[in-house]
Amino acid sequence: MLNREDLKEIFKITFPEIFIKDIHWLSQNSMSDSILFYKIADDQKSEETFRERIKTANFALLVVNKSIPNLLPNSIVIEESKWPGIQYEILNRLYPLPELKFIGVTGTNGKTTTTDLVLQIGHLIGKNGISIGTLGVREYNKTILDFGLTSPGQIDLRKFLFLYGKDKDFCVMEASSHALEQDRLHGISFDVAGWLSFTQDHLDYHATMDEYYKAKALILKKLKPKAKLFVPVEQKELFKKLSQTSNRAQVAKEIQDSLPIFFSTQFNKNNLEVAYSIIHEVFDLHFKINYQNLLPPDGRFYIQPYLSNFIIVDFAHTPDALDNICRGIKSTFPGYKLKVLFGCGGDRDRKKRPLMASVVCDWADEVYITSDNPRNEDPLQIISDILKGIKGKTFQVIPERPKAVKLAFSELKDQEVLLLAGKGHEDYILIHGVKYPYSDIREVDEFISRNKNG
Repeated sequence: MLNREDLKEIFKITFPEIFIKDIHWLSQNSMSDSILFYKIADDQKSEETFRERIKTANFALLVVNKSIPNLLPNSIVIEESKWPGIQYEILNRLYPLPELKFIGVTGTNGKTTTTDLVLQIGHLIGKNGISIGTLGVREYNKTILDFGLTSPGQIDLRKFLFLYGKDKDFCVMEASSHALEQDRLHGISFDVAGWLSFTQDHLDYHATMDEYYKAKALILKKLKPKAKLFVPVEQKELFKKLSQTSNRAQVAKEIQDSLPIFFSTQFNKNNLEVAYSIIHEVFDLHFKINYQNLLPPDGRFYIQPYLSNFIIVDFAHTPDALDNICRGIKSTFPGYKLKVLFGCGGDRDRKKRPLMASVVCDWADEVYITSDNPRNEDPLQIISDILKGIKGKTFQVIPERPKAVKLAFSELKDQEVLLLAGKGHEDYILIHGVKYPYSDIREVDEFISRNKNG
């Protein structure tokens, strides 16, 4: 609990008698004994939304980032740039960090797979950990909480660590460019980290590749003294660029052992090598593991045989991720035709849409173009952007993803691989703020089950 003296020390302001038991950033979750941090954007609609929400919100103290007329008496205005430090001081008192080894993983693609592999390898050598990222908060082979973001904000992150990090040896977390730039990981330093890849994505937010790189490179500032940043052996350009400004980057150890089919793609083998190097480094142990015991995370290279075919579901949603998985499929299944079904997310980097189409055309024999998460965009406009990159391949446009998937199933012929790309573990399609239940994995399982029984 925080009292007026604690708050005076943190905010450098004198308060009346007050007791604080919690901290929140969502008004609907705040209680009468909580501090609520509420960000008001620079537009009239955001201010109106704030006033509407605050009418029914409970809090002992409200912190906002801008001064607006008629703020409530128990409100204070603090520059947003100071929020991470202030929140950190509050969280240290209410939700102190557990004694853990902290591991950070960044990269355009591969973060989720690598964090899950770190968790699995740790378990196989007798170390208990948690992972925090796209798949939620996880223990080995078990999701504890799904929070719906790649990297949670500082408040939620600290609560997760406090609640689920007790009696654990390590925590591995995805460090997205957004999280690094927005300082969501404030006060956490990594004992070791990995940087898996760097290719085009998120230019709707970062504007240029240079700005995107600078955001990701902030992970170097999150490293403890002498901590290493592992880079896949194949990422020579990335390693070279990092080495020009830091001596922390180190090439991950190559693995020569026989590996399960999931690692037939070079990209996933890279992820495994970084995960292995991380665990080896952080615990300073020499160990041997049975790689056959490793499983892909949800929606990453999920593969099911069907007659003489294979159907694969993967989260690949960038040009580089599509290139890697298509290359891997062609290498793993020589002589098979490749069919690819994909779409692009709405309200995201539009420049990558024709690039994704171009990559698919480089590898696929046939293409199905459909929706992913349109969000607030017109699905037909997204598809129009995609079509600019289609070249010289047979393709079909079916905007409704469930119909597109069913059509692709019905058109399977002998010795074909069908890749359903972009959704992976997701169990919804997001349209204008509404999540409609849908899962590529469920569609595959039901299709195979029907045809086995039929």
